[in-house]
Amino acid sequence: MRHKHALIIAACLVAGLALVPSAWTQTQDDGLQPYYWPNRTVGIPVDVDRIAKLPNRPSDLQLYYAINHGPFQKGAKVSLNNMQQFDNGKKGFLFTSDRDGDFEFTVQFIYPDGSSSPPADSLSPQQRVVIDTTPPVIKLVPTNNGVEWNVTDDNLDPRSITLKCKWPSSRDWMVVTDRAVTNGRPLRPADRYAWQLDPGKVLEVRLEAEDRAGHKSISQTVRIPPDGATSAGLTRPSASGPNWVGSTANLPAPRVEFVNTLKFDVDYTIQRMGRSGIQAAHLFVLRNQGNWELVKRYPVKLMPSDKDQALSLPYEATSEGSYGFYVIPESGAGKKADDPKKDDSPLVWVVVDTTPPYVKITGVQVKPGGNHGPLVEITWEVADPNLMPQPVSLEWSPDKTATKWNEIKYRLDNLPGGNSGRYTWEIPDENLWKFWIRARAVDKAANTGESIWPQEVIVDLEQPSAGIVKVRGGNSPAPAPGTQQPKNSAGSDLPPSVPVVPTVPVPPSQLP
Repeated sequence: MRHKHALIIAACLVAGLALVPSAWTQTQDDGLQPYYWPNRTVGIPVDVDRIAKLPNRPSDLQLYYAINHGPFQKGAKVSLNNMQQFDNGKKGFLFTSDRDGDFEFTVQFIYPDGSSSPPADSLSPQQRVVIDTTPPVIKLVPTNNGVEWNVTDDNLDPRSITLKCKWPSSRDWMVVTDRAVTNGRPLRPADRYAWQLDPGKVLEVRLEAEDRAGHKSISQTVRIPPDGATSAGLTRPSASGPNWVGSTANLPAPRVEFVNTLKFDVDYTIQRMGRSGIQAAHLFVLRNQGNWELVKRYPVKLMPSDKDQALSLPYEATSEGSYGFYVIPESGAGKKADDPKKDDSPLVWVVVDTTPPYVKITGVQVKPGGNHGPLVEITWEVADPNLMPQPVSLEWSPDKTATKWNEIKYRLDNLPGGNSGRYTWEIPDENLWKFWIRARAVDKAANTGESIWPQEVIVDLEQPSAGIVKVRGGNSPAPAPGTQQPKNSAGSDLPPSVPVVPTVPVPPSQLP
């Protein structure tokens, strides 16, 4: 889950203008700089108090928006005295889109006499927001001594592509920083990397990527070298193929990939073609353990001289579930292999999973401090049929609606054999005494579930105490600066054996 009111655009309205751009919307030669946002709801605050003081005060505000640089369309029209309330106390417009896209916003003043400023034909964009609710899709394939991958996302942050590896016996992932294999350049969305491993050594590898809206995806973990021989891409075995090709029983198990959308692409690599090239690719699907069905014959045009021998075939699933795929290329001369038979194994299985993991923080308990600070015990429930290894992340923030949260502990597992977990956090920051806690969990399809503990956590358990330094009457002068108070023989300001007892005034009539 994301924040209820999504992006809060820091802008205000002034007379005769629409939105005053903030630092992240500085105008550039190529137009407004976009802000990438992961939710379908965008909050646009309005400085109501400032507008109310204008000499020519509008009665209403009209929101306009444009999609993908198209014409402006009318959004909500709201009275200045009835602007929508945000969680943080601000007021303005709440805009909800039914799609992802590049949105431009502006606001028009409507006056009591029906006139408006600026005119509708003079509107210009003042804020630009790219709404992106889809995380990157990562396809990671093992080779004999390395990996190949392809990362796709409309708003991919190319700097976020991170290759990690670890030994199977280790729990800690190491970032691959050596660029010698890639000739000194950063990793690209479609790229490869290789290691030199000693005989018998096995390496586990995964790839991470993030888009500009903050969605982070983690690939499935693959082993180098692979468990049994495999080939890169989705390729159909042939009689003259690699030495592992034989009967179906000798074939390696098909790869399993996870996606979180009903629409995805099946990538296919051509390993060999004749001089007539490839004129079509036939995509077959296997659903619910039934028979193979032809999805479509996709016309293509590939020749032996083409540098890129890969195809990308689109497919749209009808629902969540497992789908097996088979691809058969057709030569320019019309030659192709037989259609797959019922007993033929898929070249790849795709698990379509669009449901985020179930996440719930079940308890937060504050205990007296350890060596460095108070202890906070957090318990949770996390469940999903396709959870990633170590799927749970715990975070804290002083603001419940913050965009960025701070790490308590990442890469946590449930307790063995169950759907619950526990972690005790010793707070090292002595200035931190209250905050919010949230738990997140990610599955293999990059769906993320989230839970925020409903109460703010207070970790200051100490009961304040005070000591009386001196008692002065109304005519007693205050001590001069730097003057020491009288001390007893023990060095204390007051004798500890003589407590100061407050008295209750007695009316004169009751005096003896």
